[in-house]
Amino acid sequence: MMDGSSNKIEAIIRACSVITRMNKALPDVPESKNMYYKMLTDYFTRVQRAKEEGNFLAAHTVFFPTEILYAMDIVPMHTETTTWMIALFTGEATELVTAGAEIGLASEICTPHRGIAGAFSLKNALPQPDAIVWSNLICDNTAKSGELIAELSGSPGYFLDHPFQESQQERKYLIGELKGMIDFLEHQSGKKMNWDKLSEIVAFMDRQIELFREICELRKAVPTPFSPLGFMDLLTMDYFFPGQPEAIEYLETVRDELKAKIAAGKGAVDNERFRLMSLFVPPMYLMGFLEKLSHEYGAVSVTEPFFTHWGEGKLDPNKPLESVAQKAYMIPEVQMYGPMNDTKIQRVADLAEEYKVDGAVYYADTGCRHTCALIKLVKDTLSDVDIPMLTLDSDVVDPTMTSEEETREKFEGFFELLEDY
Repeated sequence: MMDGSSNKIEAIIRACSVITRMNKALPDVPESKNMYYKMLTDYFTRVQRAKEEGNFLAAHTVFFPTEILYAMDIVPMHTETTTWMIALFTGEATELVTAGAEIGLASEICTPHRGIAGAFSLKNALPQPDAIVWSNLICDNTAKSGELIAELSGSPGYFLDHPFQESQQERKYLIGELKGMIDFLEHQSGKKMNWDKLSEIVAFMDRQIELFREICELRKAVPTPFSPLGFMDLLTMDYFFPGQPEAIEYLETVRDELKAKIAAGKGAVDNERFRLMSLFVPPMYLMGFLEKLSHEYGAVSVTEPFFTHWGEGKLDPNKPLESVAQKAYMIPEVQMYGPMNDTKIQRVADLAEEYKVDGAVYYADTGCRHTCALIKLVKDTLSDVDIPMLTLDSDVVDPTMTSEEETREKFEGFFELLEDY
């Protein structure tokens, strides 16, 4: 392994702590923001201290059923989102992406996966996990990434095979896969599955999904009360805190803050001019700039079809393992897993109408084949309902892909177009 890398988890913790202190000194920062950064600080502190506190640390890829880990008192570390947070809070993601390239990962591979592989190729960049668990949701990058991380870290690993489509037979197969993973984790960690705790987590997760839906409904208000890029915080709730009490408290606080704003007739920006649909993930390194641009032009993301709109259904705490399997078919992002049928794509057009969308922004991550494959389909669908779409070539964590100047120029041109509609 290469030497000389700083501890990235400590850097994230320091950054979140600084932001928390700054926010507390500002009178207008909503309480939910303070809660959010405290949650991030606590999450990464548990990751950082797992070994010294005698806890079992499991690294896992995106859309992995983390509820299982929490029910077994195993400390989870979300690999891709950890790369996002490094890019967002430290500006050090380039080092990791470069390290990924040096071990042979091509530029066409998604940078969160290149970055996390690079981190595990460096000495002391991340804590050594006791196990790696991963699945094929949502792409082949994810499926191969877990395998590579296991090889680089020397940690034992388990691949959870998620069926491509949904049927009774495939659900049964997925439940069998979950049982096999639990057996693996019990053997590796020495911990037993706490089925009562899993039932409790499933009940909390069901409540969490209800709150997601309530928040989405409140965002329909004109002007919308929800922050311009706040949907990224919502993503973190499911990625890091599925079925956790602190997530419930946070989402209830967000909901109540939105209700209060609507009652007072206040929007998220002073002068709402452009209601946007966001598609895929904005560049982490440009989040602060995009937030500033949103306030400058009165542009707010009001809906994200593939990120904040959960599928129908409820989770049953009396059938915890079946509910974990069911949730895998309900997560918003699973629509990109396929097949992309007429019903799913029509939902994009329906949401544009429901949320009174003026235009859509498609963050075309050049390393994500799923994302880029949908561009024309989504653009044509929105064009049919007279909604213009800006396609912004970008990368989630690599700052060499898109600059602030280029981004401003493209958004300004797009906003001029929307004014003429």
